[in-house]
Amino acid sequence: MQKHLQGQARTDGSSAALGIVVQESLLPAPSDLAKFKEIDPSIVAWMMQYADKEQETRIKAQEAGIKLEQDDMAAKIKAQEAAINFDLERAAVTKSEHSIVKTSLWLAFLIAVLFIGLSALLIFFGQNVTGTVFGGVALVLCVQAFLKFGSSRKR
Repeated sequence: MQKHLQGQARTDGSSAALGIVVQESLLPAPSDLAKFKEIDPSIVAWMMQYADKEQETRIKAQEAGIKLEQDDMAAKIKAQEAAINFDLERAAVTKSEHSIVKTSLWLAFLIAVLFIGLSALLIFFGQNVTGTVFGGVALVLCVQAFLKFGSSRKR
């Protein structure tokens, strides 16, 4: 269970290159295995079994790590899809609200024109005070409605 390091150094006079190879083995070096076999002949078989079990455990741990990463990625994808769906729904609501507001503004404009037209008609028939008050009140109410709408849209 030692790590065996092997290194090389090379230089051409102006630069140097160093290469290191790390080799991790579950079994001791062959010379060490021979020494262990001299002590107890069955220990080498036991070490081989131990190395097999250790390798199986490492593989299972790596598979579990990969599964966790896959589950995490799937959860992130679902969260992004939910966020996209929420944005699409909000955009659809905003579009329908926009059409309602547009219709409301056109109706308010038409009502204002109608009231001012009625005011002009009253003034034309000699009802100067009534026509002026009627037209002024209609104009003030329309301006107030438009200003109130504009301030609510800014929030």
